[in-house]
Amino acid sequence: MFHRVPGVRFTPEQRQQMRESARFFPNQVAEGLFEPHSTLVEVSAFRPVEVAQAMATSDLLPVRRDVQVLCHEMAHWFDFFGTVWGRSYAVAICRAHLAMGEREAGFPTLVELFDRDRRVLTPAYYRFTAPPSAPHDARHPWSIDYASGCEIDPDGRTNEQKPIYLVRFGENPSRRTFARQPLSVGSLLEVRAVAAEIEAGRAAIASCPDQDLARTEGHIMNGEFNRLAYDHDLIEYNVAAHLLSVRAGTKDLALTYRAASALAFVVLNLQRSDFDRLRVPVSFKEFGKRNAAFKRNMDRGFAFACLVNNGERYEESRDYVEACVEASGLGTVAEVLERAAKTLAKPLVVPRVTAFTFHFVREAAASGLICEAFERQPHHILTLDMLNEYRHVCPPFMHADGEFLATSPGRVEEYRPEEMYAMALELRAVTRNLLVGCRGFDEASCAY
Repeated sequence: MFHRVPGVRFTPEQRQQMRESARFFPNQVAEGLFEPHSTLVEVSAFRPVEVAQAMATSDLLPVRRDVQVLCHEMAHWFDFFGTVWGRSYAVAICRAHLAMGEREAGFPTLVELFDRDRRVLTPAYYRFTAPPSAPHDARHPWSIDYASGCEIDPDGRTNEQKPIYLVRFGENPSRRTFARQPLSVGSLLEVRAVAAEIEAGRAAIASCPDQDLARTEGHIMNGEFNRLAYDHDLIEYNVAAHLLSVRAGTKDLALTYRAASALAFVVLNLQRSDFDRLRVPVSFKEFGKRNAAFKRNMDRGFAFACLVNNGERYEESRDYVEACVEASGLGTVAEVLERAAKTLAKPLVVPRVTAFTFHFVREAAASGLICEAFERQPHHILTLDMLNEYRHVCPPFMHADGEFLATSPGRVEEYRPEEMYAMALELRAVTRNLLVGCRGFDEASCAY
């Protein structure tokens, strides 16, 4: 399944620069990353020799962590190229790259991408977290309250046209607030990546012929993900799952992440017409005019909160996700995703074709196919089976030695990772220099 690509290797310095460049993108799992400006994937936890041996025996249990991280990072790539949200983001990246050659006339486009980047995950100013006084878990969950705030513009004024949907976490039963977290696009992407990771782990465990060993490993994995879900330092990555769990009454971790992942995929594929008819929950009336601004901005975190709050308690006798979508005035899940697939089947349009932009145009040619594939998947989650079925579109990925593996021969030559890395690094450097002038950042304080 995996083909080694000779002659392409990133140095430790290059890999560190990739990590620096990817700070604004969800990176809950330290053993891998996806960098959207270059679309490069790293899975440093992946051990090629051990995985090959495990595949030869059809027992993936010894490499459970390897395949989990692989699916986690690949989920980010597939969501980037297989969603309406990702299509818009790809266009913004291409436009910013082209703007580098326009001197002062291109500056606004570069700043627009910077602002889009920083909204993927929330700037630290809008969130806080502290350790709760006692441990919590699925049987003893955190309490949740909702609020809204506004972004602060560069001139220091709060902007009512840019509201933020906030979730406050409290201890149980005192409800003492220990964290406040906006519901970001990054949190939706991460709940989908964690769901893919859980499904990969379950598949690896199921492949083990020793049932006693498999059962023990299942308990270990459940413990790992429960600790991750209730790590207060990782609340931004898990806020979507907690929001759904409290509102829908789900206790099972895997069930919660499957449902949240499915809803997140629908939300990432909403288009302008969908936001226009999105039904705002009655309980959001206190947000006043901000509700209209949320919809106008196509705020996907807000949309996720609407779907969850419009839905009822989870019941096995009905399709929970379908009920949430219907109650939100969006029709059926199939209708939303069919419209999205048609949009994504159209070519990615960029102002001018260069080596950099052609990379995005070529990769986006599979976007409609990816969206349709997710539509057919249970819970719309990336699985090992889906990776295998669509190996011809999977990107190459870097493993722990800085070398690249591909699921289909020829993909690395097509991908040109060194060139994409260099051009993304140039875009970052030019933007950093611009931020020094227009936002007052200096090189020491600018983490971009």
